[in-house]
Amino acid sequence: MLTRTRCVVLKEIKFRDQSKICSLYTRDFGRISVILKGARNPKNRLSGLFSSGNLLEVVIYKKNNRDIQVVSEARIIQSPMTAEPSIERFTAVYRVIETVKHFTGIEEKNTPVFDLLARTLETLCLPCRNADAAAAWFLLRLVSDMGFEPSIEHCVHSGRPIMPVLQDGSVDTLYLIHDPGGVALNRKNASRESAWQHLPAEVYLLMRSLAAIDIRSVDELDAPPDTSRHLCDILQNYCSVHSDQQTPGKNRKIIGQILDRDRMV
Repeated sequence: MLTRTRCVVLKEIKFRDQSKICSLYTRDFGRISVILKGARNPKNRLSGLFSSGNLLEVVIYKKNNRDIQVVSEARIIQSPMTAEPSIERFTAVYRVIETVKHFTGIEEKNTPVFDLLARTLETLCLPCRNADAAAAWFLLRLVSDMGFEPSIEHCVHSGRPIMPVLQDGSVDTLYLIHDPGGVALNRKNASRESAWQHLPAEVYLLMRSLAAIDIRSVDELDAPPDTSRHLCDILQNYCSVHSDQQTPGKNRKIIGQILDRDRMV
């Protein structure tokens, strides 16, 4: 079956003399592997298109009974290489696609996650003043879309609003608790170091701001690069923890919806 879809190149490896095998995250099929015959030959029409981070439209000859599909056509939509060189931007792109690789299963279609990834890469493929903040925006929404949204406004232990506590100066460090997911004023019931992370006040404030805006407004935030990078590290670790705990096809949001339906019966 020939089918057209959009995709993001997650990984590329050399295969034999002139070919490539690539891992793609597609809008219609989720994560799949494809072979690009002769794509390393400069004269091949697919040459140079399948680089990590590129957003493409492809035509795939797909068979359900094989693990590696065949690409027949492709055109580039956006590429991190089209904007001015920036190690910060390339690092942010790498962080985003690495997280998607570890947070998604083979052929598990998730259109909202693909659209989120595409929007983020479209931003990172342009000159971006704060690439780490854009990556943090993506990570925060990815974990929410996958059903592990952290509670930000209220302490997950006490339910107290967090902002008044910060404003009165009684605390300067918060905690991001992995289970239940969210921000806390203390480490109650999270004695293991792997169950929580320090969340400095300035990093929390950036996370709170990112949760309230569209990615097109990220560059308008006056966020120091170190703060943005620190938030990226925290959120990537949070994503990693919940990715490891995730079971295929199920997550907390789905389970919560099932429980809610049961209570109504």
